[in-house]
Amino acid sequence: MRASLTHDAFFYDTDEGFTGGLVPFVRDGLRSDHAVVAAVTDANADLLRDALGRDAARVTFMDRDGCFRRPASTVAGWRKLLADAASRGHDAVRIIGEAGSGPPARHVTWARFESAVNEVLADAPAWIVCPYDTRVLPHEVLADARRTHPGSDTYRPPAEFLGAVPEPVPPVDGPPAAVTPLGDSVAEARHLVGRIATAHGWAGTDRLDELLLVTSEIAANAVLYGGARREVRVWVTPQGMVCEVGDDGPGPSDPLAGYRPPDDRLLGGRGMWIAQQLSEAFAVTHHDGWTRVRFMLSHP
Repeated sequence: MRASLTHDAFFYDTDEGFTGGLVPFVRDGLRSDHAVVAAVTDANADLLRDALGRDAARVTFMDRDGCFRRPASTVAGWRKLLADAASRGHDAVRIIGEAGSGPPARHVTWARFESAVNEVLADAPAWIVCPYDTRVLPHEVLADARRTHPGSDTYRPPAEFLGAVPEPVPPVDGPPAAVTPLGDSVAEARHLVGRIATAHGWAGTDRLDELLLVTSEIAANAVLYGGARREVRVWVTPQGMVCEVGDDGPGPSDPLAGYRPPDDRLLGGRGMWIAQQLSEAFAVTHHDGWTRVRFMLSHP
């Protein structure tokens, strides 16, 4: 296999169609001494194991829900898989990745991930096949699968797709619990968020440390790269803490910001990546001259 990404969507409508399409893919990879990984539902893992027989022992089966918790974490996980496989002497990896699109509010999040993969892993020696069960998945999920996987007549390059399909903003209900201007330091933002989180039971938890880290990174980006007018808003929801850093600047110019891993040779450029790793929901919007970066971290 050539040393660049192949990223395919695989549509099936029967259990036999699932195994009939993927077992040859797996066995061909094993014959080529590729590392083979399957991150699929438990039911589909059982189908693959039964159909592969003794060959199943040579496949790494991973917990699907653990692999597909957050898009940026999945990208990091795939990169680690590639590094681990290379350290074992494999020159390529085959991945069956069955992303869990989850509730409708998360469909767009995972469609954007599928699009971003084409760019952030473009040079990876990997062949990723993404199964889509047409019996149960909504029409919009299947349509987006065709728009995010090369080879389809409706495929759109990542920059185009990500620009046209914005990430849904984490929802809030009612006015914020607090609003404060953001000056030239992140200290006030950290203090505000920490005070509210502590009042709602976050004190002494690792989750509070993560919340303050994300707040610091996003607030620092606004101070360094945003406009002159800046503010922080905080909500407490049944799901967790929702924070928003807004400014009157143009916002990030790279549609892949937050998906693309930072360059290890550079000191900066990690804020959006860190935030995407730790947040359950994360979105950047720009409207009427105002950029909003809103993120949600779940309760400890």
